[in-house]
Amino acid sequence: MTLARYLRAGTRMLVVLAVWAAHSASAAPILSYAAEPTPAAAYDPAVFGTSDAAEAQAALMARSWPAQPASMAWTALTLKMIVKHKIAPTRAARGSALVHVAMHDAWALADADVLARQIAVSTAAAHVLAFWMPSEEHGFDRIVGALARRAAATGQADPATLARALQVGAHVAQRVIARAQADGAERGWNGLRLEWYGDGRYYGPGAWEPTAPYFYYPPDEPFAPAWQTWVLRTPGQFRPTPPAFGSARFLADLHEVVALQKNLTAEQLTIAKFWVDGSGSVTPPGHWNQIALDLAQEHHLGEEDTVRLFAMLNMALADTFIAVWDVKYHYWTARPITTAKTVLGINLKTAILTPPFPSYVSGHAAFSGASARILASFFPEQAARLDALAAQAATSRLYGGIHYRHDNEDGLLLGRAIGEVVLRTMRKAP
Repeated sequence: MTLARYLRAGTRMLVVLAVWAAHSASAAPILSYAAEPTPAAAYDPAVFGTSDAAEAQAALMARSWPAQPASMAWTALTLKMIVKHKIAPTRAARGSALVHVAMHDAWALADADVLARQIAVSTAAAHVLAFWMPSEEHGFDRIVGALARRAAATGQADPATLARALQVGAHVAQRVIARAQADGAERGWNGLRLEWYGDGRYYGPGAWEPTAPYFYYPPDEPFAPAWQTWVLRTPGQFRPTPPAFGSARFLADLHEVVALQKNLTAEQLTIAKFWVDGSGSVTPPGHWNQIALDLAQEHHLGEEDTVRLFAMLNMALADTFIAVWDVKYHYWTARPITTAKTVLGINLKTAILTPPFPSYVSGHAAFSGASARILASFFPEQAARLDALAAQAATSRLYGGIHYRHDNEDGLLLGRAIGEVVLRTMRKAP
């Protein structure tokens, strides 16, 4: 029986979790799964057809498989899609976690066969990416269809094994998508500030207000503190406290921002712009995914370590984002461009644009602290370099004129704490 006929038959494979676990070596899935995967008939080429673009992408991925894990190609494709669709950093962190948890769990639950795991990982990634970016759905489906045809043509795996791999990947993706649909991220702004922020925290001296050129409400993702986390017990589990408005520490840090913007060196400006990662880029979470890709390729990680690394990294990034936004919307602290005027009477011109949400703590700093901690657990000889990169990313926001030093220092500490929780949860701490 050919693979296409096998898929069209829609044969249901009863794969119990005990069997899946036996195939997963030391890995265990992150989410829980029902015992019966869904049919994989959706990947029959007769259903979705072919396209030159999908065939070309599948060929590129398939050629890379002997040299690197299948998941790496999907990580790279995810980053390209983030750039193409100009996805915001907040949504990039959430979506990347969904994709990489799906690939991790598909690898863990697939048959212990290299090709089967590659197909399962690819199927899971394609399904979740299609959910995240529905305008690309047919393209992702066709890529997996092309990969399945190529896998069948090699003769290295029997049709039943490949069909089961497609089923496992689809089953995992359905579970991840179900989680995404219930994680709270679809809640939209209702336009009533007082209904949500009724205690008036955003009023008074030192409170955040919109800044040029973003003179609009709502501020970015105000409901994110209510999103479901991956490993944190609550978004505010490690919530720090900013210096009091008008305190000696606050004033010293404000004066530092103003002085730097007046005397910024070429090197400092370069650092500020290097780490901006604004609209149309891979975003700050994507920047650290790219660093992770480079390290994984350099160290020739196998598929198990790769899916584990990227699942941990992206869960840490997603939870860090939620925790940072919890802090931002708990304190509603004003940006330097605002306090320079209200406190010092200075019209501050910053090296980079001020984002449309409160200041404390720095998301860049927290993302970087979490990422450096996760990556150092896999590449301990790179720990000092990774910490230096994280510190530079944090300081870049000071150079850019959009964060105080205390935003960055506390952000780094927050990110590192979340990274530690992920490591303990996944039992990867050195």
